[in-house]
Amino acid sequence: MQIWAFHGMRRSGNHAVLNWTGLPRSTFFLNDILSHEQVSVVLGDPFTPKGFWAWFLRLSLRKRMRKPLLKTGRRLTSGGLCVSLEDWPINAPIFDPWPRQCRHILLLRDPMNMFASRIRMWGGRLHHFYGKDRADLYFHNCIELWKAHARELLGETDCLPGHVGIYYDRWVADPAYRVEVAAKLGLVPDERALSHVASEGGGSSFEGMAPLGDDAIARRLSRHSQLEGDEKRLFARVTDDSDLMQLRERVLDHVFGDTKRLMVA
Repeated sequence: MQIWAFHGMRRSGNHAVLNWTGLPRSTFFLNDILSHEQVSVVLGDPFTPKGFWAWFLRLSLRKRMRKPLLKTGRRLTSGGLCVSLEDWPINAPIFDPWPRQCRHILLLRDPMNMFASRIRMWGGRLHHFYGKDRADLYFHNCIELWKAHARELLGETDCLPGHVGIYYDRWVADPAYRVEVAAKLGLVPDERALSHVASEGGGSSFEGMAPLGDDAIARRLSRHSQLEGDEKRLFARVTDDSDLMQLRERVLDHVFGDTKRLMVA
């Protein structure tokens, strides 16, 4: 059975990209798996990796899984299984080992825009919602998490062997780049998905489910310039991190090469 594992941080355009790939419609799709364990791991608590098939069997036997299995379970045999992991530290494996027939997809968004969206989400309460009394630590560790994902995209680590990397900020603006990514995945994407606001997660942190409009791409690529007041003071924790900003430059060079970076400030 083909397994797809989609790795991305919250507010990275996960569902926009997933819907474009068509995987949620062609496979048996499980979104944001083990989210409770994820928060604990990001905070630095110990975690023992699970056996993939033992985990899936236990999950399948739960009452809340009966309806999804009855509704779309037949896709397991026709399209395989796709699991989405949000904010999961890739250097703290969730499964050991992953199934042999697993294809990893790693989505990375420019940290300026991703953290701006996280700061704006739920009125600035995202990291308080997940981190609770350790919200500052959670925010700090999420910055470190972006760095780990970036190093994997750059090939400096090998936590997700053979992964296909997708840089959201180029993906959303460059049709040729999307063609290249689709070829690597061996999928026929749905370009119509780019004109719809993904409903998962409440849509955009800035505009909710409002229609995209003609300047949608420009707005998505400049979220950091749309912050206000206390949001800017929190955002300074991102821009003041010299290690992150240097790593961001290396990622931009890697993704764009000699191509002009017209889409990223």
